Amino acid sequence: MSRSLALIVRYALLLIFAGNSMSTVAAEWARTAGVQLGSYFTDNVCLAPDDQQGKAVGTVTPNLALQGDGGRARISLRANVEYNTLGNSSLRCDNGGAGGNMANREAWIPRLDFVSSLDLIDNWLFLEADAFAARNPINPFAAGGDENINGLANTNITYQWGAGARIQHGFSEGWDFLLRYNYSEQYNTQDIGIGDNQEDLVTLDAGMAPEASRFALRVAAQYREIQFDAQRGQPEFSNRLSRAELRSFFALTDSFSLTASAGEEDNIFTSDSEEIDGSFWDVGVRWVPNARVSMGAGYGERFFGDAPRFDISYRHKRSQLTAAYVRDVQFPRNLRTEDDNFNPEDPLDTGVGVVPGDSVNGAGVPTFVGNSPILNEQFTLRYSFFTQRTDFSLSGRESLQTRTSDGRKGDFRTVTGAISRRLSRATRVYVRLRWQNNEATSAVDGLELAQDLEVWQFTSGLSRQLTPKSSVGLQYRYSDQTSDINRNNFVEQRIGVTYSYNF
Repeated sequence: MSRSLALIVRYALLLIFAGNSMSTVAAEWARTAGVQLGSYFTDNVCLAPDDQQGKAVGTVTPNLALQGDGGRARISLRANVEYNTLGNSSLRCDNGGAGGNMANREAWIPRLDFVSSLDLIDNWLFLEADAFAARNPINPFAAGGDENINGLANTNITYQWGAGARIQHGFSEGWDFLLRYNYSEQYNTQDIGIGDNQEDLVTLDAGMAPEASRFALRVAAQYREIQFDAQRGQPEFSNRLSRAELRSFFALTDSFSLTASAGEEDNIFTSDSEEIDGSFWDVGVRWVPNARVSMGAGYGERFFGDAPRFDISYRHKRSQLTAAYVRDVQFPRNLRTEDDNFNPEDPLDTGVGVVPGDSVNGAGVPTFVGNSPILNEQFTLRYSFFTQRTDFSLSGRESLQTRTSDGRKGDFRTVTGAISRRLSRATRVYVRLRWQNNEATSAVDGLELAQDLEVWQFTSGLSRQLTPKSSVGLQYRYSDQTSDINRNNFVEQRIGVTYSYNF
């Protein structure tokens, strides 16, 4: 109870800070607010391979999205909280879930993205605050981790808040300077294998502005330290990633440039390898022919080996494409809060692949239980196309992870495609197909042990506008999950109705 109260107080202070910031200046506001009432029936609430139980569940979901942009302050907020009647029910599922005492069924499922900044000293000193809350799976190789409401309770809820300041200034001679400090605290409802932590992050980036001349030199540094609280079976400990580098930029033409960097890393974390830091280098190219197209690629070497990268961004009036590949060391705390569907520039946008009637969506990349740093080789793809009556979206991600503490490997892949069609001014129909595959291997006494989980999920439905402020929806969903562990196999059918009202 005390932890929940502390979280509410911290988030309230963040919102008060942002609200006061915006009230001191003339700001442009964009906002939406509403509530969704829902009910669905599932024929397999425990996601069991046999002896399926049917159950009806009710939900209430208030929501708010807000964007304010003033002369010296900015705020971006998207918040939902879903209450479900299953969380506090007497339902008992005997087929496992996350496993043993890791079950964690919740009646309240929050979803919060919040960022804000205040220009305290004009173009010199800025104050910043942010907050995050979302569900994510506890065990990505067990059933029930990819949705809010089921009997297995294989979900963790991550709460995170942060505050800091940055000194940033551009000089007339074509030089600029950035020094930023951010402190954040993260709380997880699952304290076994995940737990709570605090992070200190310092970033420095200074030198010649690349856009001011054909050749530019810059110095950059970053210090990141995370302190993990003690939990059952694990004492308090900390990890650190720090680096300093020299960067150079050379513009061959107005649209094509070369980049190069070199530096040193000084890290402290648990690893089965003696190589955890040292010298690194990177060379690359970037091509920006116009404001709609940007492409970059590079190759380098770090303490873990090859470090290739590329990114592509293309925007058209009716379509958008982004793709990226990177190989880097990340902390699980950051993987669990990664969110591609929140755009601070447009918090009113629900994101790619979200359809009417959905439960509050989660966030994060599936990862191992534990806090060991992860060598993450990740590819992401997002494409969207829309016309006056039809919307289409496709998103995909592959995250090939290696846990540094023991070398265990996991391959997490997800592809989602959705299409919706407006039949009339008031009625829209949609179809969505999602495929997910989580696979991991580990060596025990010389034997390779594998975990493999595959999910196919089909969703279809319709929504109809009743009034300018209200709508109803009908949704059907079919899920088929197969695993090399029998208790994680299941088939589920679900049908639901929703009523939404915007204030």
